[in-house]
Amino acid sequence: MSKKNNFFRLEMLFLKILDEKNCYGYEITHSLKELTHGKIDVKEGTLYPILYKFEELGYITSEKKLVGKRMTRVYYHLEPLGKEYLDKIYSEYKDMVHTINQFMEGNHE
Repeated sequence: MSKKNNFFRLEMLFLKILDEKNCYGYEITHSLKELTHGKIDVKEGTLYPILYKFEELGYITSEKKLVGKRMTRVYYHLEPLGKEYLDKIYSEYKDMVHTINQFMEGNHE
């Protein structure tokens, strides 16, 4: 039986980008790829189910905006509840990194 990997979550990275500014879906994936120098390249098919879940949970909201004459983009905004969740999972991530570093350096106390 496999356990869920709680070490690294794409959710954390998506929320961090939205913490910086409101973005549309492609912009989130493009920013993530650019900011990680291509090391993290997430396809939009992975992104949208997470965004929809976050919207249902009240972590983010969306707003449709007309771009040009006919194109509509959906911009996502981080809500206070989403910021709390981001802070929580980032804290868990830092704790896990610390634990792994101690283990790898031979500090098995």
